[in-house]
Amino acid sequence: MQISAAPPEPNWPPKTFPITFWCGPPEPFITTEQYRQISAAGFTVVMPPCEGEATTARNRKILDTARATGLKAIISDPRMPLAVTGNPMAAANLKAIVKDYKNHPALMGYFITDEPGADAFKGLAEVVEELHKLDPDHVAFINLFPNYASSDLNQTPSQLQTDTYDRYLDRYLHTVKPGVLSWDHYHFTTNGDRPGFLGNLYAAQRAAAGTSPPTPFWQIVLSVQHGPYRALTEGELRYEAMQTLVFGGSGLAYFTYWLPNDPSFTWSNSIRNRDGTPGPLYEPVKHVNAEVKTLAKYLYGASLVSTFQTGELPADAHANAGDVPIRVPGAGNTSVGFFRGAGGYAMAFITNRDYKNPATVTVSLNVGKHEVELLDLAANKWKKAGTSAPDGNTLVEVPLGPGGGGLIRWL
Repeated sequence: MQISAAPPEPNWPPKTFPITFWCGPPEPFITTEQYRQISAAGFTVVMPPCEGEATTARNRKILDTARATGLKAIISDPRMPLAVTGNPMAAANLKAIVKDYKNHPALMGYFITDEPGADAFKGLAEVVEELHKLDPDHVAFINLFPNYASSDLNQTPSQLQTDTYDRYLDRYLHTVKPGVLSWDHYHFTTNGDRPGFLGNLYAAQRAAAGTSPPTPFWQIVLSVQHGPYRALTEGELRYEAMQTLVFGGSGLAYFTYWLPNDPSFTWSNSIRNRDGTPGPLYEPVKHVNAEVKTLAKYLYGASLVSTFQTGELPADAHANAGDVPIRVPGAGNTSVGFFRGAGGYAMAFITNRDYKNPATVTVSLNVGKHEVELLDLAANKWKKAGTSAPDGNTLVEVPLGPGGGGLIRWL
């Protein structure tokens, strides 16, 4: 197939919540059948393979196969510079990259680099600005370090190249001016849960809200056992996804989809095996993604007012101190997001921070006589909910699976 010469429909920002992954299928698995399996698992965007040569021919094959299966793609091209100043080939290479892919209807964007330090931001800003001039309809994608990366400027190497993570995020957003803020945070280690998962989300939420307009953000979460990271359960996958949503995330990515061939670690328990068959997490991630897509119909594009936690609070949690009409007075360790959505609706998204056990939590809403509805996730239907409490509030019982979420709305 040939790339369409017709001007593409703008692909940025995406019309629906992007669900993607690190490490797409390598050759010889860039096929319609494999991409249909990607779509069937609830993914909407294909990221490049983590092995093999990223040739123009391979990128066109990825784009053509994505188009044939209703997916979008972010492509990686070895000609991509990391700065324009000081690189005599940078401008010509950027023009050539854009010329090769810009008009393909499956293109979502261009991968630039992974986990740069702040010392690289000035050059990356040049690349992002030039790409935006050449192709404003597709995103320039950069992924950042998590908050557990080294910030000690006296340490070699200092990964962040700033003295705090907040400064790292702020400098990136105000220097590079990206179309999306993305970072990776791998929470589930063999020695327990790494501290700071909620704190990373709070830091990104704050930084993204500090730009005008606010920058959308994606989180890359763990989905493959390797090195210090354990094999995940469906509840743990759901926890990662629902916490991304409750903080107002505009996209979700998993590390990884395809089982990597990297001798640095022993890799196992993936979404997809190296022979192209479903891995142990294919069905679990399919279940989680289906819930994410249902919830994102209402949360994607909604305005987040605040996020807070209830129950036993970890060090990086925020108790509800804001002027919001939502309380969770009973038992349960939850993260709660208060959103204002389309059609004038206010929404409370309640998530279970316990990824091992289900819970039913009671939510108290100070909404007067407004009718309250609870989303039936399985049926994708709103149902009337709530009883009147003596204080005049409306009480709603919200059943939550391990790591799961429940959505309430009212006018």
